[in-house]
Amino acid sequence: MPPDTALPTTIGHIGAPADRRHGPYPVVLYSPGGSSDAALGTGLVEDLVSHGYIVVAVDETNESPEVEFPGGRLVVGTFVAGDDAQAVQEEQIRAADAEFVLNELTLLEHGGDPDAEHAALPAGLAGALDLSRVGMFGWSNGGAASARAMRDDPRIKAGADLDGTLWGPIAQQGDRPFLLMTNGTHTEQDDPTLASFLAAGTGPKVLLSLAASQHSTFSDLEELVPQLAPALGLTPYQVEGLVGTLEPKTAVTDERAYLRAFFDTYLRGHISHLLDGPSPRIPDITFEP
Repeated sequence: MPPDTALPTTIGHIGAPADRRHGPYPVVLYSPGGSSDAALGTGLVEDLVSHGYIVVAVDETNESPEVEFPGGRLVVGTFVAGDDAQAVQEEQIRAADAEFVLNELTLLEHGGDPDAEHAALPAGLAGALDLSRVGMFGWSNGGAASARAMRDDPRIKAGADLDGTLWGPIAQQGDRPFLLMTNGTHTEQDDPTLASFLAAGTGPKVLLSLAASQHSTFSDLEELVPQLAPALGLTPYQVEGLVGTLEPKTAVTDERAYLRAFFDTYLRGHISHLLDGPSPRIPDITFEP
């Protein structure tokens, strides 16, 4: 972060009590992009939370830039993306992490405290989770990991992949609801795994394309990069290459709307007709066949 640049603020804070008046709530896991951290999904995570979900964002040891363990031990990410086999291995690790997290949430829901240092849990959290309604989504590699985790763990009832390639055997599987949202240049012609996944899966599948977007559009970089461009010395061309030309507020609003409509439909039973087909209210979203 350049000097004198204000850090973004969020509505969240540590130790916030759980509001159980309308619970228990569906639980959604979030997996970040490759070599990224979960904080870059804050905008989408907070929106789901504000609409009645408990979202657990998962940083990946040895892959996220840094992960702090009990006692202050800091593990810095060393993972470097490689060939397809390495990408599949990464999916496997993340899927195992998702399984571990769900096991720990089950312990928490039954009154246990999974915190390694036995720190007190936020008030009201135990009893607020509905683990019969679990979803998972992620950006880039995190989206592919969501598909892999669904294949491996039947507790995950619905998943979403934000602009990630579906490496390995998951490209030929899928028996539960899944949302694929891609940038304007990420098509079935460029990425045959999309068509394979849609054709082979037996569960409800939706493939959406967000016009004038780029890969980083599906993270908080969509809003941060244009704001930080002058301080970072980025040219308009470089900004466009990172996040596209769609107005940031529009891009974020579109992503939130469809992600929420998907989980509302398949985790809450609140059918959203936004998933039925193109909407004149959101012209930047195209439904792919």
